[in-house]
Amino acid sequence: MTNLKKINKKRRLITAALPYINNVPHLGHMVGCHLPADIFARYCRIKGYETLFVGGTDENGSTSEIAALKLGVPLEEFSDKLHQEHKKIYEWFEISYDNFSRTTKEIHHKTVKEFFKKIYENGYIKKDKIKVFYSPKDDIFLPD
Repeated sequence: MTNLKKINKKRRLITAALPYINNVPHLGHMVGCHLPADIFARYCRIKGYETLFVGGTDENGSTSEIAALKLGVPLEEFSDKLHQEHKKIYEWFEISYDNFSRTTKEIHHKTVKEFFKKIYENGYIKKDKIKVFYSPKDDIFLPD
């Protein structure tokens, strides 16, 4: 068991929801997601907390795949372009990310696998069945 006295209570890990890259970000992304997280990260830094503020783009959703298909562009090329667009916009707004990454990076895959393994081992994951929309013609799962 973890010795609670050893835990640094002055540490904060902050993240904002990772937007799909099916398009450039809009004002709703800023005011509903990135700006509130940025304000909190800045507050934590001012208060002296060791703060890590992470964000990025979600490139794994079917919305991104469909957007790339509509443009006739390979998904990887589409993802690269849109990730850079998102990054430029957040930099322009001076969002203070310590790490702005992508869900397609190997470090993301490794971290997510480790996280899910731990929560599975601790009994926090249950097996279930759900119905999802699927296009046999395009061989892809569809968004809600």
